[in-house]
Amino acid sequence: MITKISMKNVASYKDETTLETNKRINLIYGLNGTGKTQISKFLANQKDEKFKDCKVEGLNNKKILVYNQDFINENFYNTDKQQGIFTLSKENTSVKQEIENLQKELEGLRSKLEENEKKLKDRKDKIEEIKEDFKNSIWEIKEKYRDSFRDFFIGKIRKKEDFLDFINSKAKQILSFNKTNQNINLEELKKQYNILTDTTQVKLENINEISNTEFQNIENNSIFNEVIIGNQDSIIANLINQLGNGDWVKEGFDKYIPQDSKICPFCQNETIDQNFRSLLEGYFDETYENKIKEIEELSSKYEDLFSKIPNIEDFYRENILDDKDLEFKKIYAEVALKLEKNIEKIQEKIKEPSKKIELEKTDEYFQNLNNYIKQIGQKIIEFNSKLDNCKNEKEKLEKQFWEFVIFEKREIIEKYNKDENDEESKIQALNKDNESIKNDIQDKENIIKDKQKKVINIQEAVNKINNHLRHLGILNFYIKVQDGEKQEYVIVREGENKPSFKTLSEGEKTLISFLYFLELCQGKKDKNETNSDKIIVIDDPISSLSFNYVYNIAQLIKEIFLRNKDGSYKQIFILTHHLYFFKELIGFREDYKKDIYTFRIRRNENYISHIDIMKEDEILNDYQAYWQILKDYKEGKIHAILIPNAMRNILEYFLGFIQKDTIDIIKKIENEDKEKKFEAFCRYINRESHSFMGNMSDVKEINIDIFFEAFKKVFEYLGHLEHYDIMMTKGNQQ
Repeated sequence: MITKISMKNVASYKDETTLETNKRINLIYGLNGTGKTQISKFLANQKDEKFKDCKVEGLNNKKILVYNQDFINENFYNTDKQQGIFTLSKENTSVKQEIENLQKELEGLRSKLEENEKKLKDRKDKIEEIKEDFKNSIWEIKEKYRDSFRDFFIGKIRKKEDFLDFINSKAKQILSFNKTNQNINLEELKKQYNILTDTTQVKLENINEISNTEFQNIENNSIFNEVIIGNQDSIIANLINQLGNGDWVKEGFDKYIPQDSKICPFCQNETIDQNFRSLLEGYFDETYENKIKEIEELSSKYEDLFSKIPNIEDFYRENILDDKDLEFKKIYAEVALKLEKNIEKIQEKIKEPSKKIELEKTDEYFQNLNNYIKQIGQKIIEFNSKLDNCKNEKEKLEKQFWEFVIFEKREIIEKYNKDENDEESKIQALNKDNESIKNDIQDKENIIKDKQKKVINIQEAVNKINNHLRHLGILNFYIKVQDGEKQEYVIVREGENKPSFKTLSEGEKTLISFLYFLELCQGKKDKNETNSDKIIVIDDPISSLSFNYVYNIAQLIKEIFLRNKDGSYKQIFILTHHLYFFKELIGFREDYKKDIYTFRIRRNENYISHIDIMKEDEILNDYQAYWQILKDYKEGKIHAILIPNAMRNILEYFLGFIQKDTIDIIKKIENEDKEKKFEAFCRYINRESHSFMGNMSDVKEINIDIFFEAFKKVFEYLGHLEHYDIMMTKGNQQ
């Protein structure tokens, strides 16, 4: 069943307009020139280049039979003979019944195939839906990471489809070899990426280890564990030893007994003489002084070594080591602290030479520091090596990045693959089932073809066409089999034996061609044809017919197509400009009311055609239809060129009904129109012809607003202004 027809870029369909339906019967009304025939032409020949922008949905390989002028030309005007229509003979009832039973089985198989095709479409749509959701999900990768890893996305994100293919390919590679995430650090990836893509980045200088040999030598010197005292042979040695204050005496001697002073710094008496000074100098002899000097030299050297150790900032290297490295800061601080403590102890020894001290051994702390420096040095080597091999390193980094991304989206990727595989499995099962059904259909068709050979003929269609002609009162021509072998028909007049289609009137040509089409819909042009599923398209079958034939054609269509629900005609599209015919098809439609949709084709003021659904209250008689034209113009739906003719037809209907003379009312308007602004309206209404195009060569000659003003005045003069208001009010029609 056709569900949607889209018309675009052909004839008056400049913009795309659509007819959407889920009904078996579709009736389409439109004035001549609105584009009805283009729809029938498109459905008859969808591959025509001029219809390249038009589309039809839901067709599912149904056979479309189209009646329009092209059908008449092809089957009647361009040839004197018509292809025979094959129908089943009623005489061999048993074979006919067998064929009908087989046709029902065939119909069941085709219905099953159609049902499967719908399921197949649903499954494919589901895959597209799954795919679209997945595309949107993984597109977030680009939104999230492209700014940080721009180089890794180059050439992979032109379209969502391309990115999906890339991610799928990567996922197959990565997840097939790595079952668990490798815990890749994203921040480290960013850091390395920035290094490798920074064009200003230079190699880093290496960091030398700090030798602690000289520190060790000083720390292991035995002098710090030695009691340093004065000359024991001195007279005052025993006194100083008894007092146990040699270091105090030395400090007092150095600080408070200058060479020329006799006053004791302690008692302030003149007790210091040269003899006492000599005794003290003898106690603190050269040996003592040399020991002190040695310690002071060791202290100076130790401090000098400490000062030569680089500041912690000198160890920092960009991207390798900085003040955020707390471990390094701790190790460095431990070394500095131990050295500072040893310096304090050495100063203590200088101050109290007789006191033993033990310097802390810094070897372990220097070892820790140097080990860390070695690690940093290795990182520097690796860093510089990466800069030397930037291209290869970027490739490794990119590989790690996509591993990180794949594992981050692993759950989504695996769900997508599972859902897609599930749907593909269902599709494969449906395809397999369809192949089996198609084989069964082919077998059934072959059996039907064999049986049809026994009972099929082209004579019964001739008999039915001729019966229809007689029922219509046409006795002066008929159709007959011209050549049984070639299986062809010919139209002849009574008493003649030669083709006579071209001698028929236009109405007769329409009748015979349409009756032929009706039989074609019920029969087949090819005796081997088995397909009974048909979509019928009928474009204005009542052109050139007198009124009584319009009724008869409508009854035939209703009987054969609209009321027929045996499944042979899957869908019917009927297009017409004739309101009576249109309403006749719709009238008394309770038996197929649920199966019907009505549409209207209109052209707007820009001459562009549009298709609209026609509601039940919009299905009008001729008089109401002309009023609808006026209202459509007010809503901007149609061109002004239609208005004057519609107004004249309304006035003729109405004035005839109330038995008023048109000339009298127009004269009344002319007499009161001192400014002559209604002159064009009065002149047009009084003309004889009903063809607007013949009377008004250019719509620019008239002012439509003035026409509406004059038109309203007619009803005002007649005393029927209320009728005018009602008819021009939307939704209220008499």
